[in-house]
Amino acid sequence: MGKPLQNILQKAGLLEFAQKVYLKWMDLKEVAELLAVLPMLKRSGLLRRIYFALFSSTFSAEMRQYIHGRYFYLKRSRGPVFNESLLRRNTHRLEKGLMAEDRKQVFGLDFIGQTVSQFSASVAQTGSSELNDWVFDILNEYFRIVGESPVVQDAYQYFRRVIYTKNLPDQSKLPFVKSSPDSDAFIHFQKLLNIRKSVRSFVPGSNPSRDQLQKAVRMAATAPSSCNRQPFRFVVLEDKESVVAVSKLAGGARSFAEGIPSLAVVVGSTSVSPSPGDRHLMYIDGSLASMNFMLALESMGVSSCPINWPDNKKPEKALRKIVALEKFERPVMLIAMGQAAGTGLVACSVRKGVTELLEFHQP
Repeated sequence: MGKPLQNILQKAGLLEFAQKVYLKWMDLKEVAELLAVLPMLKRSGLLRRIYFALFSSTFSAEMRQYIHGRYFYLKRSRGPVFNESLLRRNTHRLEKGLMAEDRKQVFGLDFIGQTVSQFSASVAQTGSSELNDWVFDILNEYFRIVGESPVVQDAYQYFRRVIYTKNLPDQSKLPFVKSSPDSDAFIHFQKLLNIRKSVRSFVPGSNPSRDQLQKAVRMAATAPSSCNRQPFRFVVLEDKESVVAVSKLAGGARSFAEGIPSLAVVVGSTSVSPSPGDRHLMYIDGSLASMNFMLALESMGVSSCPINWPDNKKPEKALRKIVALEKFERPVMLIAMGQAAGTGLVACSVRKGVTELLEFHQP
């Protein structure tokens, strides 16, 4: 029940009655779903398709976003402009082949030509860069160790024609042996995790500095990402009007929106893969990166609060008027940022225990 309608009913003296009717209706609706609608939909795939085609638009936004993302991905894969996501994925596939202990003599035949073509387009468009350094080193190593094949030979001849000078010539981007953590690393990590809490009371005007945000994003980028595609970005709002307006669009932040110094909109993208099975990568990878981002902020004395962004058409439409998003992008979450107020309280939020969360498979 919207607030304007509540105000009208309040003036007419009907608000309490209307609320009772509304709650009763919602209760009856749930009972009908539980006893009749959902049991039928559980049993029949045909009925599910009919239901969502005719009676529910719940997933229409996700379908539309996937279509736009796939179109963007394929257009860049086959056009003169290189597809960074495709280049990253293919290079990582070669990288994994190089790292394999039982490495095949010949591998990557189905995509090596495409990878060299994408590398050539990337060099032509962006010149020397850290990304191109990585691709250059991986391709050099691949052609050095791979067995003979006509496909490999054609790709190698193409690669040799690409003129490239590394951005950082002294830094190798090849696979390396992982170093071990310090003996007290867990103690420090545990302390950081215990200190970090979701803060909703901030010191006014305590916006994190640009340097702090850059460092936090650099740490966010170290989070695991499927085939290194990183289908997310952080859009930081710093002016009070925009921060308050966007924060209030998320129901969980309305009570403290006015006091948020800075706000990060974690934006996800479906344009990194042509596969519908990858449509949720932005939520997985974006969430992993966001946790790194918040922990990095905490280590620098900047408190934060992740804010849930439900799949809701109206607030998302309003957000798009403030933050420029592509049609294949949508918010993953919001993150409030600032210095915690000295008198502000944080929730105890008792967590589930290890025995509730950890289960060992019994074959």
